[in-house]
Amino acid sequence: MGDFVIVTDSSTDLTKDLRERFGVADYLPGIVVFPDGRKEYSTLDWELMSPDEFYGSMTKDALYTTGINSRELQTEFFEKFLKQGLDVLNISLSSALSGTYGQCKSVAEELKEKYPDRKIIVVDSIRYSGGLGLLVTYACDMKKEGKSIEEIADWLNENKYRCHQCGTVDDLNFLKRSGRVSNVAAFMGNLINIKPIAECDRTGMNQIICKVTGYKKLFAANLEYMKRTMEPNPKRIFVSHTFRKAQWIQMQELIKENFHPEEIIATRVNMANGTSIGPGMVIAFYLGTELSEGLTEETKIYEEIKAKL
Repeated sequence: MGDFVIVTDSSTDLTKDLRERFGVADYLPGIVVFPDGRKEYSTLDWELMSPDEFYGSMTKDALYTTGINSRELQTEFFEKFLKQGLDVLNISLSSALSGTYGQCKSVAEELKEKYPDRKIIVVDSIRYSGGLGLLVTYACDMKKEGKSIEEIADWLNENKYRCHQCGTVDDLNFLKRSGRVSNVAAFMGNLINIKPIAECDRTGMNQIICKVTGYKKLFAANLEYMKRTMEPNPKRIFVSHTFRKAQWIQMQELIKENFHPEEIIATRVNMANGTSIGPGMVIAFYLGTELSEGLTEETKIYEEIKAKL
């Protein structure tokens, strides 16, 4: 069985210590365009500015945008491993949210002609942020267990539809502008104290399926939803936030108290994701039941929960 590396992109929210712990060989940064027009790499370790500085600077008049790197850089990224005789498993940001996956796939096909003895497998995670990070860490666990590159890719493609998100993005203006949620227009308006709840559907697009008033009801609804959708004895749960530290800490405490996972990995949403999400996100990512088409079952669950709040 040939040796291989697991790589990803700057949408994983995996900091250097997590990448080293799990054995992520590298990641490809994206591009962030600052409000003043300058372009920088969207890295995972906050070298340019602190998270608080970044999210604190985001306003309707100070907008950031993102972009993907060039094909040349993507080619160099893969080739540095192929030249060493290593196969590559690339786990990519959701194709519904970015052109990253499409470019990775295209470059991989070109390189297979140049390196016919090497394997390059590109997986569309249909996830982002902590959801993508969660899938990457499971893949790395499997590699350490001796699973082959094909076995891991097959597992990812079979189980990515079991990756749930549970929480809120309480400022929808950024998601509306970026187009990264499918039905945001129906929930816009006066959002004071309204907490919209979004799941990621089977295409990889965020879809708002419920809204509640205030964080107290939000956490109550989320805990019940997690009880009904989470796998038994959870191994690992990611809890991520942009600029909602107090709620982020509270969510971790509630998850520990109610579900006793083997571990909670608490992350800060990085620039690549945060640019489109904005400062209002606090969400848990976990494995559970398989998502239904159009999130019909998940919407029904939240409707039942909301009726009892």
